[in-house]
Amino acid sequence: MELQDNAIVKKNPMEKNTAINQKQAENQSAVSTIMDLLDKMFALHASKAAIRLYDKAWTYHELRELTLDVSQYLQESGLKKGDRVALMMNRSIYLYAAMIGIIRAGGVVVPLDTKTPPARLTDLLIEISPLRVFADRFSADLFRKCAELSPGRFQAVLLDDGEERDFVKLPFGSARRDDPQKVDLLPNDLAMIYFTSGSTGEPKGVMIPHGNIFKNVQWVIDTLGYNVDDVTSGLNATAFSASTADIFPPLCSGGTLAVYPEEVIFPKDILDLTYTYKVTRTLLVTSTLNALVNSGLIKPEHLQGLKTVLLGGEPANRNILATVMAMLPNAKFINGYGSTESSLMAVFSLNDYKGEDGGAVPIGFPIMGIRFTLDKTDFPENEERGELIVHSPHLSIGYWNDPDKTNKVFGRDEHGVPFYRTGDVASFIPGVGYCIHGRKDSQIKFFGYRINLQEIERVVSKVDSVTGNVVIPVRENGEIKSLKLVYEAAADCHEEIHHNLKKSLPRYMIPQHLVRLEQLPKNKSKKIDRALLSSVYGTSDK
Repeated sequence: MELQDNAIVKKNPMEKNTAINQKQAENQSAVSTIMDLLDKMFALHASKAAIRLYDKAWTYHELRELTLDVSQYLQESGLKKGDRVALMMNRSIYLYAAMIGIIRAGGVVVPLDTKTPPARLTDLLIEISPLRVFADRFSADLFRKCAELSPGRFQAVLLDDGEERDFVKLPFGSARRDDPQKVDLLPNDLAMIYFTSGSTGEPKGVMIPHGNIFKNVQWVIDTLGYNVDDVTSGLNATAFSASTADIFPPLCSGGTLAVYPEEVIFPKDILDLTYTYKVTRTLLVTSTLNALVNSGLIKPEHLQGLKTVLLGGEPANRNILATVMAMLPNAKFINGYGSTESSLMAVFSLNDYKGEDGGAVPIGFPIMGIRFTLDKTDFPENEERGELIVHSPHLSIGYWNDPDKTNKVFGRDEHGVPFYRTGDVASFIPGVGYCIHGRKDSQIKFFGYRINLQEIERVVSKVDSVTGNVVIPVRENGEIKSLKLVYEAAADCHEEIHHNLKKSLPRYMIPQHLVRLEQLPKNKSKKIDRALLSSVYGTSDK
């Protein structure tokens, strides 16, 4: 394995402030988990708005009381440190109280996507074997379908103000003689499990320890300067690991988390709520920013208080960036790079970058003492590129209940430091940092979701009449706009394929276009010629 190390002595320009680094060290000596940070904010800002949803706000004191109710209920239900609690809930005050209450009680938060089909969701629930499933009135029917597929296995608890007769309801507001005991948490204790699309066609449960979350939250607060006056947009899906950067930096710094409910999906509605909330900090997947800019509805005069826009999830579009930065010259735009396995790893300030048109937008240098290397073993034809390897003590613990997958991408380097093989193809530009050029495998980022195309292909292959299939990302101006399925079959079987896909996969993974061929082309190795199919069907006009 040929490794190129470009960043041992390189330091991210955003971390050059010695005072900030000293402050981080002092904070870490005083606190070690986000629960410690949250308790500090509960004490300091009891009467201040912590959560806002439309025109209703909850104070830090009210949020604390709800979290204590959750924690007390779990402890009385026999929760032990490390037990999983699944969340099948829309974004609401109850969701955030549930997350914090689970952490306080020593449990492991497992956010699940409520747009997932019941069969797939049931498999995930069986995989994690949760002590309880927290639901709300929006997901009650979905849970019932899961319970029918696996009777008697799961216990659901209703957390919101809905009325579902067959659900146990968490007793918010019940009398407490004493606050529930706070469980001592260590940096390596498991905090959360996020399920992502797996390279072998099965979802992977990425295990996130408390130390990883704390380190990232503390870095965001200190480096970007979050404070009590900030209003942060809560726009990302809770089942998406980037949501931790929505939720915890504002709540751990005394700011306000402004919640965007699930029904807010169109650019006009997102922008209207952003203006109403007077958002100062926002984390957006690149496709959301693109949709907002392309809508032509942005009113710059209503966004003068916006301080930072942290982008991630997908490569940034240079034209979109130029347009929006001209509209908002006082806002700081940052390209963030990370994965569920490692959270935030690198950032790049976009405002002053004058790179050449057509090139990849840099991710910059690693942060928080992280080190990058490039494994060039599989890239003999391009000596500048290699697979990006992350060396960091702040990585995922691995994949839930799957040591084989864990051992394939996680390990320790010659210095004993944990490393993670990202699967991203990267290069290094002196003075600029690292650039990402795509994936080694068939994984893509689509509307902020990490999708492995093989997972879709595996579902399609279960249709008896399909003898081969390929899922192709359809690009326009370099951006993935849709997914196209090209399959081999003697006769049209669109309807059966659609039925299987809808039953097994969330909506965002279902190809929008289907093409049948009597025979898929093969390359010299007698394998399906994916490159040829991509060249023919991978643009929006084909």
